Amino acid sequence: MERLLIIGGSGLLGQRLVELGKENFDVFSTYKEHALRGENCFQLDVTNRANVIKTVQKIKPDIIIDTHYLSNVDYCETHPEDAWSINVDGTKNVAGIARTLSCKYVFISSDYVYDGDKTTSYSEKDKPHPVNYYGKTKLIAEKIIEALDMDFIIARTAVMFGPHKGDINRKMPFPTWLVQELKQNKEVTVVVDQYNNPTHTDSLVEFLFALLNKDRGGVFNVTGRDNLSRYDFAVKIADVFGLNKNLIKPITTPELNQPARRPKKLALDISKVERATNITGLSIDDALKRLRGVK
Repeated sequence: MERLLIIGGSGLLGQRLVELGKENFDVFSTYKEHALRGENCFQLDVTNRANVIKTVQKIKPDIIIDTHYLSNVDYCETHPEDAWSINVDGTKNVAGIARTLSCKYVFISSDYVYDGDKTTSYSEKDKPHPVNYYGKTKLIAEKIIEALDMDFIIARTAVMFGPHKGDINRKMPFPTWLVQELKQNKEVTVVVDQYNNPTHTDSLVEFLFALLNKDRGGVFNVTGRDNLSRYDFAVKIADVFGLNKNLIKPITTPELNQPARRPKKLALDISKVERATNITGLSIDDALKRLRGVK
């Protein structure tokens, strides 16, 4: 059985990769602050190159799926040194040892490598052009991986949500937060002019494992099938969970006054990964129904 190492096993995606990967892999995982229990769990600071080399050499994985990143877009904009250290140097450290050990390396990237100015959907052939520092760090990390001449998959994803344990090492997924607020009859404001393809983590995991199983490589857009505004996403969540959508109030991006610029419309074409895996991406309705079913 192949050894699979999940970097960031305490995160939203990492948790599902660990849980769903045990059926077909000998799974190992790392965490930074939110401790994981088990003999196959290791504490790791990806910015510490010596720590990365020692830990990965000890595990000797066949495959590494690297889910670590500093994802707070506004924090990255105002703290570029931290963003670079984690998103660029951290990736360089993990990818470097993966290459040395001839591991298959899977890197989780972002739709934010695109600028959002295109009127149609983005394919992997479109030239990336990030408009904020977070997106820039993800694109630079991608270029580092490509320059290493290694066996890799770069998966560009967006707005992840899914089942999770309460102590995940990141902010609460948007649907979970929204359901919590609406159940308390709280009014919420949600932006109407930022568009993405929300992605259920289980669907993302299914795509990643299928790509690995078929030994595919390269860059793939890996998201949900539907593109919609965050406001429309919120309304659908309320509908699926039987909550009061009238509590959801629209707001525009300029009104938010966010430190980092946001792309206007990020619609990702996932036909390449669908062809490569023979899997159809989840519609937003099916993804939310699946989320409700596991709660």
